Amino acid sequence: MRTRVSLFIVTFVLTSATFLLNGCAQNQDYTKWELPEGAKIRLGKGAITGNIAYSPDGNRLAVASSIGIWMYDAHTSKELDLFIGHRSSIESVCFSPDGSLLASGSLDRNLCLWNAISGKHLQTFTGHTGVVFSVSFSSDGSMLASGGGDDTVRLWDAATG
Repeated sequence: MRTRVSLFIVTFVLTSATFLLNGCAQNQDYTKWELPEGAKIRLGKGAITGNIAYSPDGNRLAVASSIGIWMYDAHTSKELDLFIGHRSSIESVCFSPDGSLLASGSLDRNLCLWNAISGKHLQTFTGHTGVVFSVSFSSDGSMLASGGGDDTVRLWDAATG
């Protein structure tokens, strides 16, 4: 008799938990979880590892993460794309002055250059021996500067690397 009661209780608890968890999960929106006062939405998936950057026209937002670079519509918060190409977490992102290119630096010690509209990977720049913590375009977009954990700042021709 004791075994039957114990089995019933275990079955009841497991069944109840399954229904409760499934019901709650379907009604929850991860973009709204534990937001601080005044915040409207949570962006990005995976760990947000580095900086974020608005496109020069203010229409897109690039978010560096452990998964890749999430591209969002800055007005609607809609996910537009995920740029994948680095072998490790992305630490920095930067749009070119005209908004057509996106540069990223990573724990993999590389810089990547992307078509900011299509998400196509255009080029990888190698040379740092440490994490690439920062990237920045020159005002005319022809040069890239990168700062690394190897205590160097490197300058790159954006067209040729």
